[in-house]
Amino acid sequence: MSLLCRRLAWPATLKQTRNIGLSAFYLKRNSGEKLKQPEDKSQVVIGKRKLAAYFPKEGVSDKIHPIHVEWQRPVTMQTCNPEISGDVGGLESLGLDTIDLTLPLVALEKSPEMHKAPAEVKRVLSLEFARRKDVLDKLSQQVLQSVQRHSRDFDSLEVRIAMMTIKIRNSQWALIQQWPYKNQPVKHLLTHRVSNRRKMLRILREKDYKKYEWLLEKLNLLYKPMPWDTPDGVLGVRQNVARKASISRLTDMWCNELERHRLTAYSKELEQQKPVFLREKAEKLRIIIQTEKDLGVEPTVLGKEVEMCLTKAQQLEDKLAMGEDDEEEEEYLVFSEETVREENTYIG
Repeated sequence: MSLLCRRLAWPATLKQTRNIGLSAFYLKRNSGEKLKQPEDKSQVVIGKRKLAAYFPKEGVSDKIHPIHVEWQRPVTMQTCNPEISGDVGGLESLGLDTIDLTLPLVALEKSPEMHKAPAEVKRVLSLEFARRKDVLDKLSQQVLQSVQRHSRDFDSLEVRIAMMTIKIRNSQWALIQQWPYKNQPVKHLLTHRVSNRRKMLRILREKDYKKYEWLLEKLNLLYKPMPWDTPDGVLGVRQNVARKASISRLTDMWCNELERHRLTAYSKELEQQKPVFLREKAEKLRIIIQTEKDLGVEPTVLGKEVEMCLTKAQQLEDKLAMGEDDEEEEEYLVFSEETVREENTYIG
């Protein structure tokens, strides 16, 4: 044993052990270097995000080649922020505040001895004196019963999404209320849970859309698909967010909306000119009728055609007069009509 102790270099005396403990104590981080728990937790947002900045190219004028759209880099999903991850209501929306704390624990509900126990024992073993984990078990049981298809349903998509939502919101509560900037393993686990729940929501949306809408309303969730899961994107292919590609796409949308705006304005202008055209047509038809009558030629134009033109012109005028009040402006995603345009002046 003496040879083994020499090889492992164990401290032989209690004094050496005490010195080792004191040295480890002095090597700890100072209290000023530690992150403090925030007092006001209403504005806690986990993670730092760098704002997008526009850097113009040298030698390229924005007046010669203007960019008509404004692009900002999208903010990545912060799983600790409930509003961004899709969990709007928290655990309170699932009924955490309305749980009856006089009920026994979930593990003791079917115990026959629990029913025979006196009132003091029932109170001690109730949820009033239980841990938070036991209260969450009771909440999970209630949510499970409200979501599952039958009493033996424990593996359907709805049940898995509901149970995952309870775990996600509990982790979010712990991160925001306790140590929002330090618990990196929990944030890592939370990121994977949110991603897994999003995949299950996407599968449920493809299989049963009515149940998907019902579940979102039941759990107070917002489904935010990833860019490659949208109909406009390429399914199953992850595309990196790039400023140049995004501006090119937005510029195409702006051009299409500008074309549609000009065509709509031109069609409205033609609609307003229709009554004038019909009245001119009716006047010319009258001249043709009178000329054919004076020359004694067989008439090719009847008086009914003149009356039809005048009637149609009157109807169009009434319709335009009524449509000016009830006209709804078309909304555009990117294009916005310029009201006042500044002229570029040369300053010599």
